[in-house]
Amino acid sequence: MKKISILFIALIALFSASCDKDFETVNTDPNNPVAVPAHLLLGNIVRVNQNAIYGMQQGGDMGMCWAQHVSKVQYNDEERYIPRRGAIDGIWNTLYASVIADSQSMYTLAENEGNTNLQAVSLILQANGFQILTDLYGPIPYTEFNKSGNLKPVYDSQEVVYNGIIDLLTQADALLASGSGDIPSSSDLVYGGDVTKWRKLANSLKFKALMRISKVKNVNTQLQALVNAGKLMSSNTDSAQISYLAAQPDANPIYETIVYGTRAEYKMSSVLVTKLETLNDNRLNVFAALNNDDEIVGNIPGEENPGNYNGFSSLGSFYLDPKLPGVILSNAQVQFLLAEAANEGYISGGSEAATTYYNNGITASFTFNDIGPLAASYITQGNVILGNQADSRQKIAEQSWIALFGQGFEAWTEWRRTGYPVLSTVVGAAESSIPSRLYYNSQEISLNKVNYQAATATLTGGDKLTSPLWWMN
Repeated sequence: MKKISILFIALIALFSASCDKDFETVNTDPNNPVAVPAHLLLGNIVRVNQNAIYGMQQGGDMGMCWAQHVSKVQYNDEERYIPRRGAIDGIWNTLYASVIADSQSMYTLAENEGNTNLQAVSLILQANGFQILTDLYGPIPYTEFNKSGNLKPVYDSQEVVYNGIIDLLTQADALLASGSGDIPSSSDLVYGGDVTKWRKLANSLKFKALMRISKVKNVNTQLQALVNAGKLMSSNTDSAQISYLAAQPDANPIYETIVYGTRAEYKMSSVLVTKLETLNDNRLNVFAALNNDDEIVGNIPGEENPGNYNGFSSLGSFYLDPKLPGVILSNAQVQFLLAEAANEGYISGGSEAATTYYNNGITASFTFNDIGPLAASYITQGNVILGNQADSRQKIAEQSWIALFGQGFEAWTEWRRTGYPVLSTVVGAAESSIPSRLYYNSQEISLNKVNYQAATATLTGGDKLTSPLWWMN
């Protein structure tokens, strides 16, 4: 009996040894790798980011309407400054969880692969995500966001956040300057793997960030250094944008809401229509469609006209195209920022350089709207040509506002920074002034209460739509 037991134990040991031999190799599924290649995260991060800010319940209702590019003839609570908390919460959650956190994961994966170019791209996407968030909300979690074990991150001041954004973009530029590793074109929906263009984006986003805080902080040396380095956008081929597809759910969100979703209440704003008519601006025929009387008519912001949908102009077919690009940063916007910097004396060149950049910005905008040849005569109009510094300040800002049509949040943000054009509150406004920011995510009030309260205490007026941000004019 004893011999049988010993034999049985030996057989078990032999069987176990044979089973363990090459166990990991035999049981590894080649079709389901354990380590995800870093580049596979890139496409989704960019797409999610653009969908979050182009969505009409976000960048439309609280961007295009608040910038008074668009007006709603019905269902216009948001236009009257009564936004839906769910839409506001969604922006916060999406940018933190699906853009910034995923970009940080991409950085770690790229670092393990030794792909410094993809590391740089992840830093650019993080910087862009953080800037969108702080420009929308104010102080936000930055230094403690996504730290292991910390479910209640502190809110950093906008100055701290902006310092961090600029540092991320500086790091990205350094990595791209001597980078290694491929950015597969199949995953890169922005530049198709072109590292040089990613570097221009990093520096151009940095220039934009510096200009946004230029009225509250002296950033002249940094701005001039970027100009001297010569790594900024200089043509529309440098613009950072993604191409949408012809059908939902991969079409431009503006199309998906207005056309596919049959939400025809979105019409042109009379404010923008009047401005473009005054300037004899051919972009009006691209921005707007004809109404049922074959005229371009904008709705007065805030007015409801539910019985006259066809009496007002919808967005033009160019902007209702499902394949309309989703712009991250355009060459036109960069040129207007350069024009402003030269006009204000932040960079060298004075009025002559300001005029060159300004004309380049207008031409870039006309070209994006497929009417490039018409820019040459437009920039010679007396009401377009720059005058003294104050006149130039207003014209540069207003042309930037026009060029940002379709980019709701960015148009509203630049208006908040410059104050041009002069806009009034809408008809039936629920607030005494045009909103300066969004409410914080409603979940923060309960899940991160102490830090939420500390942040709101730094805002004049607290967690209100009208509380001004640090960098506002």
